[in-house]
Amino acid sequence: MTPLTPTAPAEAGPAGARTEDDGPGAGFAGLAWVTWRQHRWALVSSLVLAAVLTGWMLYLAADMTNLYHQCHNTLCPDGSPQAATLDARFTGPIDVADKLLLAVQYLPALIGMFLGVPLLAREYEQRTLLLAWSQDVSPVRWLWAKLALVGGFVAALTAVLSATTDHLAHVLHDVDGSTMFEGSMFLDSGMLPLAIGVAWFAAGVALGAAIRRVLPAAMAVLAGFVGLLLTVEWRYPTLVQPVSGLFRFGAPGPTDPTNALRIKGGIRVGPGHVENVFDASGHPLDYAGLQHACPDFILLPPRTGFSCLVHHRFQQYMAYQPGSRIPEFHLLIASGYLGLGALALAAVWLLVRRAGLSAG
Repeated sequence: MTPLTPTAPAEAGPAGARTEDDGPGAGFAGLAWVTWRQHRWALVSSLVLAAVLTGWMLYLAADMTNLYHQCHNTLCPDGSPQAATLDARFTGPIDVADKLLLAVQYLPALIGMFLGVPLLAREYEQRTLLLAWSQDVSPVRWLWAKLALVGGFVAALTAVLSATTDHLAHVLHDVDGSTMFEGSMFLDSGMLPLAIGVAWFAAGVALGAAIRRVLPAAMAVLAGFVGLLLTVEWRYPTLVQPVSGLFRFGAPGPTDPTNALRIKGGIRVGPGHVENVFDASGHPLDYAGLQHACPDFILLPPRTGFSCLVHHRFQQYMAYQPGSRIPEFHLLIASGYLGLGALALAAVWLLVRRAGLSAG
């Protein structure tokens, strides 16, 4: 019987030295695995939610397109079965599509709270950051690797959602006749969800790095998102000087609401009072003049009253943004949000670099 001879242990290299089995991407692969382990539930939940929303919106768009074709590619007339199906309250595709577009409008806040904030704030809370930085990966490399992994996932997810919501908004415009320049239809088209989602992911990471607590940083993201959204909705109509002047009732132009954003306009008529109605030569019309041209105007049905205004070539003052400016407004708002994201990333880099230097 031959005695068992123990095998000699492999020579240990100096601490921190790269072994022959370490490939050039070993460090990044390790970071990818750690990132997946730390954020897998948020990533999987985001993917499932995005898949459900995308499938639902594509189904609604196909359903409305089918009804639109049945109406010969025009607005379905009132009283038709197609109009009744489209306009059904709560269950009709138009009502459901409006609610889904509104939900997508607030998804960037969830991205910032559940994907952006925990990236650094959870490490600070659990006191694992210095341990991670004490390995063979520098703090800055660790940061950019995790930002690339999770940020790339966010960008891909929001790009798919942006394309879907843009398609749904255009279909909704066709079947409903509503303008693409207002509300969720404006903010969910033109790839704006992609720019806003990426920006609030970066802002969430920055707030998490600055506050170092998950819950307070998440609340800061929510407050900042709502405040900025309300500011954008309030100010964006005047980002570019609007077109203004006197426009004849019934003439092609801003009195046709298709994809125009009306800022000022509309007439007000009451007993003894007329506002924003002008005659064909541009002089303000008083109540007596309106009564002479259109007797009992305030008692007339809307269509009849409007026909009278058109017949006498009356005018109204309007300020509006034409629909042709929608791509320009999308570019301006997306640039603003991406600028916010760039500032947030710069702040994160400075915070991590300073923390890394002090830790070392």
